[in-house]
Amino acid sequence: MSKVDVLGVQFDNYDLAEFTKQVTDRYDAGQGSFIVTANPEIVMYAREHPDYAKLIHARADLVSADGIGVVKGAAMLGTPLKERVTGYDLMLNLLSWANANKRRVYFIGAKQAVNDAAVARVQRDYPDLVVAGTHDGYFDLKDQSVLDAVVAAQPDIVLAALGFPKQENFIAAIQGELPNAVMMGVGGSFDVLSGTVKRAPVWMQNAHLEWFYRLVKEPSRLGRMMVLPRFLMVVRQSVKARK
Repeated sequence: MSKVDVLGVQFDNYDLAEFTKQVTDRYDAGQGSFIVTANPEIVMYAREHPDYAKLIHARADLVSADGIGVVKGAAMLGTPLKERVTGYDLMLNLLSWANANKRRVYFIGAKQAVNDAAVARVQRDYPDLVVAGTHDGYFDLKDQSVLDAVVAAQPDIVLAALGFPKQENFIAAIQGELPNAVMMGVGGSFDVLSGTVKRAPVWMQNAHLEWFYRLVKEPSRLGRMMVLPRFLMVVRQSVKARK
């Protein structure tokens, strides 16, 4: 298996189809998968928070490059990744797989209304999968009753739209109780799935301008997006250090 190191985070070098197959093959072999979909913001957070970096390194089974900045950074480091694999696209592939195989999916995260709308769309578009349970994202990780409810539902897939680092800490907390489940942090994907937030047009996705579309639609994201130039600056410094 090919791994690509980008500022200390080990990314799996698969395209979307290969990544999906890795997850489903692992499931068929009786192996669970803790999936981290990491963008430059997560990479930089991991650099600044050793406990979070350790969690990804020690507990995650697969890490996807969810951000064109990661792909560009890998290329600058001379270790190119095949393509960007977004959490949203991977989530849709897994929902299709769950539908075809009548698997159980637990949806946790986002506001209750958003969660409800996302699940309603799933039930419409993927009628053969089983909704094992739902919960909004407004809970404390110390609330054992929430964790117990997810485990009791015995899902095949857990989609955690809690934002980092909460979603990864949540998955780590239940991983031992659901050793065969596919568990993935999906950030704001329920907002898109529910229709609350529109995804960029395909041509903008293909041109790697999805970040710009989101910034125009949500100017308040500017502060968060400023991490990208900082990320690229650190990558350049790393390249220079290697020389």
